[in-house]
Amino acid sequence: MDVSQDVTIHNAPGRAEALMRKMWGGRGVFTCTIGSTLTSTIPGVSDAGDTPELTLYTPSADVELLVHGRTICMDGIPINPGGIPTPATVTMAALSLSGMPFHIINGGVKVLPNIPYFDVGGQCGRDIRSGDAVSNVDECYQRGVILGDMLSRSHDFLVASESCAGGTTTALAVLRAMGMIEENLVSSSSPNNPKELKDSIVSEALKAAGIEFGDLRDDPLKAIACVGDPMMPANVGLVVGAARRIPVILGGGTQMTAVLAAALALDPSIERNIMVGTTRWMINDPNSDIVRIVRSIGDLPVAAINLDYSDSPHDGLRAYERGYIKEGVGCGGSSIAAVLHSAGAVNVKSLLQRIHSDYERIMGMD
Repeated sequence: MDVSQDVTIHNAPGRAEALMRKMWGGRGVFTCTIGSTLTSTIPGVSDAGDTPELTLYTPSADVELLVHGRTICMDGIPINPGGIPTPATVTMAALSLSGMPFHIINGGVKVLPNIPYFDVGGQCGRDIRSGDAVSNVDECYQRGVILGDMLSRSHDFLVASESCAGGTTTALAVLRAMGMIEENLVSSSSPNNPKELKDSIVSEALKAAGIEFGDLRDDPLKAIACVGDPMMPANVGLVVGAARRIPVILGGGTQMTAVLAAALALDPSIERNIMVGTTRWMINDPNSDIVRIVRSIGDLPVAAINLDYSDSPHDGLRAYERGYIKEGVGCGGSSIAAVLHSAGAVNVKSLLQRIHSDYERIMGMD
């Protein structure tokens, strides 16, 4: 197993290599949990949609793209202001090339997708500044555990991912409630990370909930209920349920670190089966630090797929090299999983070829 050209390790290299060897050539399964939070409609918080209101369509549009190859709930595909495409274009390529099975989980969205999905009983999240952000947290968590256990019985490893606009702000709130990071190290889909705005929102949210830094270190589900989003309880349960039996890649950026912290607080025994899978764009982001966040949680493996759009003929894709998007819809985790699931038959070169052909088809360029 030599994946050094395609995947780089950025923390706990020995544990990362051991886990990847366990997954090499195994039966992987990809999951994407979608959720909406009204926090994403606060102007300036999220660029995961052409307008703040369209961020509520983005999660469902992302997974429709994975299933149908096109969107149904909205025209076109989810884009950042300026026409930069959703990272679901990367995930599409990884799933298509590898043949890996995948499932969508509805953690609680405002706009339902036109596809089959698992439903854990969640609802669209409220603005976290209310201090009462997510309903049915315990129920969604328990159903996530059941689903993770079910999937672990028929697969060798699992990728857990998300699409939830505004989720780095809610992640920062949960991480602070749990006492993981005080500094604002979460990322943004824009190169101009609105850190001051996020800090202000999170401070207001924690004050409204009556939470001081670290108060909920041992009660992550309460932290999610107060200041999180509905993607979180479903994914926390999924990770716990699956990682008791098989390796799990948490595919995504800094949003998924809140899931990681909560899952390990609820069941520390799963640490042996956990790794984070992201992109080189996320690792290289000067305005966030996913590795530092992970290290604040534990000495856990962090791996990144070495996708590079520098030579792409399309400006919308080259924008990733200028600090836009970076992660989402499990694009990093799905790409790493595609390499492992296929025992190296899928690599960065073949991924880039498929991404370009899919992008040109979707945008009507072919």
